[in-house]
Amino acid sequence: MDEKTLAKMIEAVNRHMPARTRNLEEMLREKDPTIRAKDGNEYYIEKKELEFIAQYVDELDRKRFRIPIILEMNDLGGERVIYVRDRLHAEFIKKAFGYDRILNGILTIYMYELPEIRRKLRTASQVIFRISLK
Repeated sequence: MDEKTLAKMIEAVNRHMPARTRNLEEMLREKDPTIRAKDGNEYYIEKKELEFIAQYVDELDRKRFRIPIILEMNDLGGERVIYVRDRLHAEFIKKAFGYDRILNGILTIYMYELPEIRRKLRTASQVIFRISLK
């Protein structure tokens, strides 16, 4: 399979990603918070998940804290790991779940840890798939 075909496949898998992220503060004020995805669908974000996140995010940071939380799945030498590249997201996961493997500003999560996060943040987090073509 050539690189162009592979890139198109990954893009198709990631069509559920938001067209535009939204901030936590704004979404907490809404009765029925939603996010529009690249595929055109609108996805509901559960209020209880936003409230859970808000418990761990400083009030001053809520305007900068973007929803959804992006969990980037990567293959690292045959092992799948999840990267959290956003600094505020990484700090939140560290406080809320106790995962503290931050190197160069990127939090690394192992596959066995992902279900705990996804159970608690089913609608407020999204997994994207990334492949290195190098």
